Amino acid sequence: MWLSSSDKDNDKVMKTTQDMFNNNIGLDSHGNVILKDYSFDFTTIFDNEVKKIPITDKEFLKQDALRATKLLNETNKIIQSSPYANYKPNYLDPNYHTGQQSNLLKFKEIQKLYYKDPVKGTIAPWTKKEKAYYESLKTKKERYKYLVIRSGLRSAVIDIPFDAIGGVDENGRVINKEYEEIFYQVDINKDTLKSYLFRQEWGIAAGILGKPEYLSRDKLGFQARHIQALVLQMQLDATSTDFMGRKEYESYIENIIGNQRLGLRKNPLRKQQVAAIAKKIKPDKFGMLPYIDEIIGVDWIMDFSRIDVHGDIIEEIDVLLANGLLKDPRDSDSTNESKIAFAEKANFLIKRRADTLALDIPYLLDIENPELEYDIIELHAKIMAVTPPQGYPNAPTYYIPEYLEGLYKEGKLDSKLDPRIPAIYRESFPAELRQKILDYAKIHNIKD
Repeated sequence: MWLSSSDKDNDKVMKTTQDMFNNNIGLDSHGNVILKDYSFDFTTIFDNEVKKIPITDKEFLKQDALRATKLLNETNKIIQSSPYANYKPNYLDPNYHTGQQSNLLKFKEIQKLYYKDPVKGTIAPWTKKEKAYYESLKTKKERYKYLVIRSGLRSAVIDIPFDAIGGVDENGRVINKEYEEIFYQVDINKDTLKSYLFRQEWGIAAGILGKPEYLSRDKLGFQARHIQALVLQMQLDATSTDFMGRKEYESYIENIIGNQRLGLRKNPLRKQQVAAIAKKIKPDKFGMLPYIDEIIGVDWIMDFSRIDVHGDIIEEIDVLLANGLLKDPRDSDSTNESKIAFAEKANFLIKRRADTLALDIPYLLDIENPELEYDIIELHAKIMAVTPPQGYPNAPTYYIPEYLEGLYKEGKLDSKLDPRIPAIYRESFPAELRQKILDYAKIHNIKD
């Protein structure tokens, strides 16, 4: 889109594009970002009135525009090179609503899922064909690799081929020398102190390669991704204990289930029920729990991560819920009014955070570590790029049912987001591996 401009300090014609947060960004005719002449007091971004900080140093703005332009171009390139860049939604046509194939019936089936907690075995379920194939895998390494692939987790910090997953022997030595450099880079970065987000992402990479204890060490980051990493950790290692002597699944029950700050619903009854079930949990012969999702179930995850770079939206909502100023729409006694109030507040927080993250907002002159801020935004784009468009199988995103109804009526509800779609039929699951499963089932006459 081309716009005219009378600003004598810029070319007379500029172009608009979008940044990774869906903000419109103005460019001059050379493709450089046209910066705003203000930044924000970030302590006020969620107040009724956000405080703007004027920036009058034109030389600083000129130099910072180069930084902003580079970041805009790099992050957009990252998003465009996503393995899911060609994902095509399947929107339900609201005008097709007659007969047994009615889209209205399909929509209602999806919508009703979100009126209650997920039923065990219904979210991204293991099919009989998939289970049979998994059970045919003879080694722990094969099963480790399969569970990592099934999780949908892909490294955002370094490219890890599927063949490298779990690629160490019992002594921790790299099996395939071709991947030694990958293991080396992950090993030297897995304990990084650069930032919580970098530490989390290098930890996920280490977990993918064969160190499950590193999969999820920090709480800052994408909520659903964090929960999926924790579930994968339970699947891969059901025997190790933490410093308190708890196994991974025991720690998950104690610290994660019902944790509002992590995007889950506060639910003391569920925690109590799962704790009772946990006493009967027994790992398989490999010390793994591949079907832990069938045993303890999964939770709806409230996830604002596409915008929530610094984790402050979920923290703000957590405070409002704890103080009774908002009601969790997932609660059974929530009302239309309380859901509307929640949605309005959430949308306000999302809009404010998106505005302040816009890539045409200059850095403050006294910013402590501009390089780190730059790197964090770039990493955020990389995580967005490897996030499955259909979500993670064991960390389903929550949607307010009435919000889904609005999408459906507008013809914008993607039926591929139905959380009941089995993991093996999602687009994040490798087509070649899916075919192996189907071929195995055909040979052994296994039907779902």
